[in-house]
Amino acid sequence: MPRFDWFPKTLLGRTLLFVALVVATGAAALAGIARYYAGVASERAYDQLLAGATIQVAENLYVQGGVLALNPPVAALSSLSRYDLVYYRVVDARGVVVAGYGDLPGPANALAARQGPAFANGRYQGERVRTATIGRYMPDAHPPGWAMVTVAQTTHARQQLTNDMSFKVWTLILLMSVLAIGASGLAIRRGLRPLAQIEQIIAARDPADLRPVAHDTPSEINALIGAINGLIGRLAERMTAMQRFIADAAHQMRTPIARLDAQIELLSTESDPARHAARLEALRTTCSDVGRLTGQLLNHAMVIHRTEVVPLQPVDLARLAKEVLGRTIPLADERDVNVAFESSAPQVWIAGDPVSLQEALSNVLHNALLHGKADDIVVTVVTPDAARDTVTLTVTDNGQGMPREHWEAALRPFERLAQESAERPTGSGLGLAIVQAVMKAHGGSVGFAFPARGGFAVVLTFPRATATGEDARATTP
Repeated sequence: MPRFDWFPKTLLGRTLLFVALVVATGAAALAGIARYYAGVASERAYDQLLAGATIQVAENLYVQGGVLALNPPVAALSSLSRYDLVYYRVVDARGVVVAGYGDLPGPANALAARQGPAFANGRYQGERVRTATIGRYMPDAHPPGWAMVTVAQTTHARQQLTNDMSFKVWTLILLMSVLAIGASGLAIRRGLRPLAQIEQIIAARDPADLRPVAHDTPSEINALIGAINGLIGRLAERMTAMQRFIADAAHQMRTPIARLDAQIELLSTESDPARHAARLEALRTTCSDVGRLTGQLLNHAMVIHRTEVVPLQPVDLARLAKEVLGRTIPLADERDVNVAFESSAPQVWIAGDPVSLQEALSNVLHNALLHGKADDIVVTVVTPDAARDTVTLTVTDNGQGMPREHWEAALRPFERLAQESAERPTGSGLGLAIVQAVMKAHGGSVGFAFPARGGFAVVLTFPRATATGEDARATTP
């Protein structure tokens, strides 16, 4: 791709260059038009003089002894020769030249000359000439008939007049063009002054100052100010979310790390083999909790990031659910877990982010296996029908589930729910919060239910897909 190093890098330079090109194009067009009309004006002026001289020559024709003769009008011819060379020719009805230059070109249309002066362009003695021819009927001549009078004038004076008129008009056009470009430059510089003021305001700000930009600007710049304020607002929200997440993560990591440090200290001073083994097992459990918490913190940050920057694409929800189910069930360790998958269609298309959806479904299954202690899991995908305009994915297990009063809190980050079988809350409180963030990004929702056949169910509801099948594979909502 060619590079235009000469092209101005500033908005003022580019705009002024565009204005200069437009003005120059218009000036060139006006100069051409002025040249044309200057030529027309000089042509008409000198044609009137040439026609007058030709008429006077024709009026000075007379017949003497049946022969046509001429008394040349010196005054008329001298008025033309003051500027150019002048030639004339008189031809009688027989076609005989009775006066003037015999080789001077005659009229192209003798009939037109009988009606009045007929003009033509030609060359004579190596010079460009303009000729005027007029016919006069001479009844006394022998034989009687039309005499043709032709007067020719070189075109130097015409050209000089055309050049003088063109030069004056071109000078005026040039001055007006320079004035227009200069005035445009001043107007553009003044018009861009609010942008420079906005630049100074933003450059002088502290990096932590994320207040909207407030400045009195023309209406044309309000859209830019609105876009800048929108960006600042989103940046403020992102920074607030990051600060809150970092603070929550630091708070959540502080307790297990402190517990890990204490358990290592106790293990290093323990001499009883039985208690040493118990403390070692507790240390392993704590390490596992720290690893799981770290992974969920990173996954939560990843999901938040992807929901804002990754566009949705067609996803086969049925296939994705089977893949995640196959990878998650081995985490049940030694337990024998019964797994079932049901779908109302071989392929169920939605608009989504496959990575975020896999993380959400994995967290739902982890909760059922690790916290619900379930050993029977059924994943069901239901496509929309006439009575339903949504796609639902339901994970049903035979675990203990959650009490209804905890359902809302379970979707908030770092909310640890106390379990009946333990003295302290278990888990990091991030699993279902990640699911909630993913569903919100997909325009869906998370719900809980106690099915009539028993157990506990987590219901993920997605908007109806905009494309299916081959169309869904080829389009991005």
